[in-house]
Parts: sequence; C-alpha cells; structure tokens
Amino acid sequence: MLRMREFDPDHEMRVYVSNGSIVHFTLREMKQFFCSWQMWLLVVVGFFILATGHPATFPQFDSFWLRLSFWFVVLFFYVGMSLYYAPVVCRFWERVFGVPIPLIVASAPLLLASTYLACFVLCNLFEPSNHPISVMSWQMNLRNVLVAHLFETVALLWLIPAQRAERARDANPSLGRKVTLAGRSFDLDIIKRVKSAEHYLEIHGTHGVEVIRERMATFLDQVTSTDGIQTHRSHWVSRHQVDDLRTGHLRLPCGAEVPVARSRQNIVRDWMETRDQDADLA
Repeated sequence: MLRMREFDPDHEMRVYVSNGSIVHFTLREMKQFFCSWQMWLLVVVGFFILATGHPATFPQFDSFWLRLSFWFVVLFFYVGMSLYYAPVVCRFWERVFGVPIPLIVASAPLLLASTYLACFVLCNLFEPSNHPISVMSWQMNLRNVLVAHLFETVALLWLIPAQRAERARDANPSLGRKVTLAGRSFDLDIIKRVKSAEHYLEIHGTHGVEVIRERMATFLDQVTSTDGIQTHRSHWVSRHQVDDLRTGHLRLPCGAEVPVARSRQNIVRDWMETRDQDADLA
C-alpha cells in the first residue's frame, strides 16, 4: 500500500540517465520546472520538430493542425500524470530492485500511454475512419520514446540544475543562502567545506559530516567566490574557514588541512587577499 509520503513534495527520486550517472530530483522541483520558461522553450522546440514532420514519419494525421493538436494532447496527459506516476514508479522500482530506475524505463510506459490516449481521443473526434491502434506503428512508438528520452535527459542534466543555481543566486540574504544537493536543501552558512569522493560529496558542517550521492559540479554551480574557494578539483572551503595558506594546503581554524592544487596556488592567494580587503572595508 502506498503511503502519503510517496507524494511528499520534497521526497527524493533517483533515476539513471544515459551517461550512467544518477540524477536526484524532487516532486517540488518537477512542478517548478513544469511552470518555468525553460520547460516551455523545450516544448516549443519539441513541437516544431514533431508537428512539422512528414505524416508518413510521424503520427499519420493528414492535417498539420491535427498533428500539432496530437502533441498538445500528449503533453497535457504526460505532464498531468507524471506528477503522480513518477514518485510511485521510482519508489516501486527501488523497493523491488534496490537501485534507481533507468530514466527510459521509467518514462516509456507513461509516454506510450499518453500517445495512445491522445490518438484515441483525436481519432474518435476528427478521423473516426482511422483506428487508433493502426495509426501508431512500432517504429513510431520507438521514435517517440527516444525523442521524449532526449528531452527528459536535457531537463534532468542541465535545466533543473540551472534552476537550482538560479534560485540560490536569487535567495534572500536575510533568510540565509541555501544549496540544493541530491534533492535536499542545505544552509550554506553551516557548510564549512565540501569534499568530492568518486560519486559522493562529504558535506562538513557545524553539526558533523554528511555523505550524499551528488557531483561537485552541482554544488559549485550554486556558490560564488564570495561564498568560498575551490582549492582543488575535489575540495571547496567556506570563506569563513580559511585560516592560513601554506605550500600545498590550506589550514583551517579546526586544525584540518585542505589540499591546494599547484595550479591554483596563486588563485587561492589572490582570493584570500581580496577576502581580507573586503573584511577590512566592512
């Protein structure tokens, strides 16, 4: 029996994408993306590609406007059902197999259901002589799944992370900055340093260390030079934690040492001087 927390807006969902990485997102982020200008730009591009295709290549409606209507109806069903479908299928797959679900496996049934439902509605309304099943061939179904998968991959790998970064930049300073990692929000003020270890991040904060599955690039997209400094490809340090720069490493107030890449020695030194000057002016 599914529980209500399946539809918690901050419930984390995980999927495998085509490049082999695991993407984390929440139901809240899905809703925000569906309402964003990035989503509708993606829709316009997709409609142009799909609706202008030759009738022999795309769903066999003779009218351009009918083909365009077909994809509008598909999008309506797909978006409306995905908000309920995604958390259920992701949770079910992880319960049964213990791993995140591949994106194409998760989205293909919903995409096919949406296309056949749209085809059934439009055929009955405008072309009753066409049987809905005969209009859709297996080649069309395969192509539709692959095209949808391409757009979904773009959304998960680039557009949703870009929205996270934009929200972080626009955050009200009086309320405290936050970063979103693995579908969760972290107060930037309590993060002392971040270390990347393979596919995981070690978040060293005021309350201890937390390990999450996320990329360093996702974190760096949400912070600026005024927040801290990346000393090494695997290390980032808060501006409030940098105590002293020595050859090959930074020393922190707690006594820990963070490596500094040779190529970044001068960058870190200049950043520390700018930080100290800003502190004096303040």
